[in-house]
Amino acid sequence: MAAQQWQQVKEIFNTAVELETGPRRLYLAAVCASDQSLRHQVERLIDEDKLADDFLEDSPIQLSNSQQLSETDDPVIGQRVGSYRILRELGRGGMGTVYLAGRDDEQYERQVAIKIIKNGLDSKMMLRRFRNERQILAGLDHPNIARLIDSGMTPEGLPWYAMEYVAGSFVDDYCATQQLTVTERLKLFLTISSAVHYAHQHLVIHRDLKPSNILVTRDGVPKLLDFGIAKLLSDKPLTSEADTGTQTMTGALMMTPAYASPEQVRGEHLTTASDVYALGVILYELLTGQRPYMFTSQRPDEIVRVICEQEPERPSAVIARSTLGHASPIVLATREGSRDRLARRLRGELDNIVLMALRKDSARRYSSVENFSEDIRRYLSELPIQARPDTISYRARKFVQRNRITVCAGVIVLLSLCGGIVMTWQQARLAQRQRALAERRFNDVRQLANSFVFKYHDAIASLPGSTPVREMLVRDATAYLAKLSQETSQEMSDEVGLKLELAQAWLKVGDVQGKPYRGNLGDTNAALGSYNHALSLSESVAQVAPQNPAAQRLLSFAHESTGIIQTRLGQADAALTHLQQAVAIREQLAMHHPADDEYRRLLGAVYLNLGDTILRSSKTSAEWIEEAPSIGR
Repeated sequence: MAAQQWQQVKEIFNTAVELETGPRRLYLAAVCASDQSLRHQVERLIDEDKLADDFLEDSPIQLSNSQQLSETDDPVIGQRVGSYRILRELGRGGMGTVYLAGRDDEQYERQVAIKIIKNGLDSKMMLRRFRNERQILAGLDHPNIARLIDSGMTPEGLPWYAMEYVAGSFVDDYCATQQLTVTERLKLFLTISSAVHYAHQHLVIHRDLKPSNILVTRDGVPKLLDFGIAKLLSDKPLTSEADTGTQTMTGALMMTPAYASPEQVRGEHLTTASDVYALGVILYELLTGQRPYMFTSQRPDEIVRVICEQEPERPSAVIARSTLGHASPIVLATREGSRDRLARRLRGELDNIVLMALRKDSARRYSSVENFSEDIRRYLSELPIQARPDTISYRARKFVQRNRITVCAGVIVLLSLCGGIVMTWQQARLAQRQRALAERRFNDVRQLANSFVFKYHDAIASLPGSTPVREMLVRDATAYLAKLSQETSQEMSDEVGLKLELAQAWLKVGDVQGKPYRGNLGDTNAALGSYNHALSLSESVAQVAPQNPAAQRLLSFAHESTGIIQTRLGQADAALTHLQQAVAIREQLAMHHPADDEYRRLLGAVYLNLGDTILRSSKTSAEWIEEAPSIGR
């Protein structure tokens, strides 16, 4: 047979062997059309595959509604076993038969799956294996492992045990019928792996992991079944008649060849790495719709040779070379849309993950099921995986995949920066010169304005007929200060020095406008407005720099000047609040600077102003003392 024709036969076989008899005939009629030779070759492989199911296999428990066997004259049907009555047969294996049973003691209703050892197989070896399976199940309590419920002996003296009845589909059938995506299949596989990892933590190797031993309920919950050939890591291998009391039994005789690891078919001592391999075969099948190996002969030596020597094809290559194209069942079932898209999804990291689990040398596989699962989780999270070289370029690519939006935005920003960097550099020096020139002009104007307010006004204050000029100076200074105060609040909110300077300037303007007991323009209301500007600026500085003595001193002047002018305006009650604030601030300054006579002098001055205001206030001394108990203490 030509290689191309053999490839076509294999692809059609891989699809047809998974179908029931009726759909299989329809599928073969459509695919093979008039090529009867091709159909004959495929059907021959299917017949050989049926025989392979019995080869070297201690047939597993199969608890699927879709696998119900015919109920002939089985005397066990209807029999009561313990508290349960046998209803019908569910599955049959080499060691025992599994039945559906219902609680029959009128206590409560419950259905269970009961496994009874086959009559005639109750030898010492088989009884030991049966008790071993029962004991393993008794020690496992995991939501994804079918639980042991009860056990005992039948009236005929055959051992039995009852376990959780799982009504569901085999995991591969479930994925196909539900059309799970690749991501959904991986997440389901992670749940299955957690159950196997739990068994390994309890020193149990399953040794017969395959899709027919994993049922998925209608709710999508997978359940791991059939620990019939499972082995405790502490057990010694059965290799001699002395161990069993009967014939020689090696580990190689207890397996399903299609899912057996190389060390298992060679009859070597098994570790958890064998279950890692079986999980790799299952994942391969869930992602490609076929197994990694195709046996062309049923001879034991040929099966051993294929498993131990033939390297499995990459899953992505299996999909890419499919002659069925977009109509391939796995392409349709995974809803990837096309054969090429599914192949791209598998290519690279998923290829590496699956093939690492299938390595011939157990030491080169994943060291545990948990490590296998972790690589899948990292793949789903777009993180670097263990099953490939950890290069800088690979990590960078994974980072980009995880942060596509951020990286794209960063690239756009970087390109924008590169595009404008030349212009920015050219304009930087010009902007710097303009900024320095503006700052010099600003400082020059500040100095000129302060000279008008503080120097020129005082110089002409005593000159006869200078009042109009003084009013003009104050009017111009007020306009300037108002504009500068606005700019300061919008653009220089953190300029403490400038705010202090402006507050002091407003105080000076207020003094010129109407401060009592000195030459002023007699505009008391305008003076109150200027003092309020000074108070607002000095308060904002005091909040930012509460430990700054200059800021606190200026704030006390603003409160004192506001209080004095309010007293002159007949607002003595309102003035008391500001004067009390001034007293409190100056008391703190005097206390923290005991060697500074200036602070004590200022404290005395504000006390005099406070006393004058109290005399003008409508409040009694007792009322005032009650409202301000800390003043003077």
